[in-house]
Amino acid sequence: MSDSGDSSGGVGSPSEMHYGGSIQQTLAGNAELEVMAVIREAWARTEGIKGIMVAGMLLVYAAVLLVTVVLGSIFGFEEQTVLASTISQLVVMMIVYPFMAGVFMVGLRHAVGLPVNFRDQFDYYACLLPIVAVGLLQSVVTSLGFLLLIVPGIYLSIALCLAVPLKAERDLPITECLLTSLRLVNRKFFEVAILSIVAVALMVLGIVSLIGWIWTLPWTLMIFAILYRQLAGHQPGKVSGGVVF
Repeated sequence: MSDSGDSSGGVGSPSEMHYGGSIQQTLAGNAELEVMAVIREAWARTEGIKGIMVAGMLLVYAAVLLVTVVLGSIFGFEEQTVLASTISQLVVMMIVYPFMAGVFMVGLRHAVGLPVNFRDQFDYYACLLPIVAVGLLQSVVTSLGFLLLIVPGIYLSIALCLAVPLKAERDLPITECLLTSLRLVNRKFFEVAILSIVAVALMVLGIVSLIGWIWTLPWTLMIFAILYRQLAGHQPGKVSGGVVF
């Protein structure tokens, strides 16, 4: 599974380098995505990223907890109105979604052998609204799928899993992020579905074992980062959402 080099195989400048697959290649049916290879590589690449991710997650968790307490004291803990609940959810999304985008990009850079640091996880607060808009639209569409039937909801939750990463890495228009995710995942739906199930199982295992999440959550991150690398690739040096990578 290739993880380095540019699209032409040459050296090129940083802005010309291309790692992994590409959107065009995947849509043409030529993506390379092997389930066991992704799982093995993801585990190997947790080295060097666990500390960064765990520290970032603890900081964001503390921020969400603080905001929840503050909003609860403002609106009342016992009797929350629909408006209060909506405001609370939106505020939490504004904290969590940019971090999710940032930590994903840290995983993607790590997946192609580029240097990462703790601060990189918080870069996407600079483009908070577009990231939240994609995440919110993805949640709405997936929820509608579950309202129709369980199967459409499960399908959409898998097929749209690359929407926020596509916004973060490519800065595509909001609706295009969802449509491109659908097209890419549909080309390798079975493999993506299996990897998604494995990722969810790892998260549950980590949470149930209390301390295990220190290993399983970075492993999960790297599974999705490598999955994205193989289906969409990565072009460092481009400007995405106002952030340069």
